Amino acid sequence: MKKRIVARTYFFSLLFSLYFISINVWGFNSSVLKTPKGFIFYQIRNGDTLSKIAPRHHWDIIMRVNRIDEFHLPLEKKILLPVNASAYDFLPVPKEIFLDTSSSRVIVLFIQIQYFAVYEKGNLFFWGPISSGDEKNGYSTPRGTFCVLWKSAYYYSKKYEAEMPYAVNFSTAGYFLHQQSLPGRPASHGCVRLLKKDAQEIYSWSKKGDLVIVTDSYLIAY
Repeated sequence: MKKRIVARTYFFSLLFSLYFISINVWGFNSSVLKTPKGFIFYQIRNGDTLSKIAPRHHWDIIMRVNRIDEFHLPLEKKILLPVNASAYDFLPVPKEIFLDTSSSRVIVLFIQIQYFAVYEKGNLFFWGPISSGDEKNGYSTPRGTFCVLWKSAYYYSKKYEAEMPYAVNFSTAGYFLHQQSLPGRPASHGCVRLLKKDAQEIYSWSKKGDLVIVTDSYLIAY
């Protein structure tokens, strides 16, 4: 019997999701798309840093919404900056999912919109941005159903000669969730990059056997 996952969400979060599904993940296009409630568009200038363009208490939401880390502001690109408390209602992933499976814990990687979501008993536990495989240059993150196989807080990849902090392996082919730079677009060799805070949280939360779903769709079924 096939496992089925049906995403359910409130109207406002679905609107946000449809907004981001229509965005080319390589950048925003403010001339075509409506600005989400609580945000304004801002074009990155040479020399800009998060400390220059926003107070520190906004940094986390800026990085999450724009799928960037504090060291990768995309020059001349337009990003979303919060202007009031409505920005913190932003939710690009379903608040609930129904799992017709024995697993009550699942990590869903939404490749098209470049976000992850962690669910417990069908309810959203936490979410954040990702940077998946750079398909324009021939690197792809595999789609399908996987599970957490093992993890290492201080993993080092001999293949790529790179550190992968808080690595969570979900494929025998060598694909991981791990901390690494987020430039606002798919940029990895196939692994799924996370912000440090998210990588630490997923590393602490996850355990062997947890379900991992990698999908292009917002409404998914298996």
